[in-house]
Amino acid sequence: MQSISLTQNYFELFDLPIQFEIDKAALSAQFLRLQTSYHPDKFVNSSDEERRFSLQITGYLNEALDTLKSIRLRAYYLLTLKGVSFNDDRDTTTDMPYLLEQMEIRQSIEDVEQTDDPMDELDKLRQIITVRQDDVEQNFVTNYQQGNYTDAKQAVLKLRYCERIFGEIQRMEDRLDDF
Repeated sequence: MQSISLTQNYFELFDLPIQFEIDKAALSAQFLRLQTSYHPDKFVNSSDEERRFSLQITGYLNEALDTLKSIRLRAYYLLTLKGVSFNDDRDTTTDMPYLLEQMEIRQSIEDVEQTDDPMDELDKLRQIITVRQDDVEQNFVTNYQQGNYTDAKQAVLKLRYCERIFGEIQRMEDRLDDF
């Protein structure tokens, strides 16, 4: 059984290189292997300390998996490993054209019910955001690899906007499906 420390970084935990691109199959395989070894059900008859440790490890594994599977959280995590700090309440992108585009897309989502085919319009908006997210992701990778962490942080902040818009599109689709 692999020894796990709650201070290991998530890449080390899953035996992955510390980089943005990850092997998702290897991540899943390592997660399942570790989860099987440390799952609380295996420690039902163990001491309180061992059961508590199993719960801590399981929580750590789940948090690490969620972080590495998410484009934005993985980028965020990579920057924190480099000492970049974030203030989730105050940090926002300074790219005004990007923010204006996000506002326009949000308005389009709100207005989608007045279109002839709202679901088709939402699909078009999703495609636009997917392209933007891919561009921002590539921008992150380039800046991160070059050690330009200030611009890489701006990319992470932009990814947060993409996530929010994807969520708004999904909520609108759910709302339209209810009618």
